[in-house]
Amino acid sequence: MIHILLAAYNEEKGLGPVLNDIARCLADGDFTVWVVDDGSTDATASVVADWRRKIPLESLRHPANRGLGASLQTGFMALSSRLSKNDTVVTLDADNTHPPALIPRLVQPLDDDRADVVIASRFVPGARVVGVPWFRRLLSLLASWLFRWALPIPGVRDYTCGFRAVRGELILKSIERWGRLIEDNGFTSTAELLVKWRFFNPRVLEIPLVLRYDRKIGPTKMVVLKTVIRTMRLILVMGQANQKTG
Repeated sequence: MIHILLAAYNEEKGLGPVLNDIARCLADGDFTVWVVDDGSTDATASVVADWRRKIPLESLRHPANRGLGASLQTGFMALSSRLSKNDTVVTLDADNTHPPALIPRLVQPLDDDRADVVIASRFVPGARVVGVPWFRRLLSLLASWLFRWALPIPGVRDYTCGFRAVRGELILKSIERWGRLIEDNGFTSTAELLVKWRFFNPRVLEIPLVLRYDRKIGPTKMVVLKTVIRTMRLILVMGQANQKTG
């Protein structure tokens, strides 16, 4: 079983194409999509309701906007009740910047028992980014360097891209160890997940991502300064946790 987790905030225009591409690339597979509507004020809820009639889809909703990390936390905890250790969980953005057609390639190394986590990476040969502002590219590169220096994980260059496939067993182990899987409500949550999985020495592979930021409708929801501060805090806290367990 593949569980697809999407956090959506005001994605009435991007979410439909994402769900359509998921349905197309997994048409012959056993999958469930989990959409967490993070207090959207547009027609996101209507898009979700329409797609519930077409594909296996579970919807959850926050009454007010709480952030990406809070949405992922809600989704992971909800799907964990139906998750087995042999299942796969895939996360990706709901704004149509991540290509769902890549999901089968993400999942295959887990099915072949070659990896526990597979990341769609911006920093491996064959990857491209389209339409990403230069300062966002620079921040991503700096984050990659900083995490690899402070909290290295074999096989990982891209700590902050949220397009990933992870083995169900790793999710269940993480919940058992950490209780609350994600503490950060914002965009730092994607890195937080990865550095928490690090404690279980997962086998990680990266495959090239073509990030289509030019397909994004509307302004970014990331507050850059807040994300930078939270990233530095995460590195400090997880570095201390690593020293205690080491």
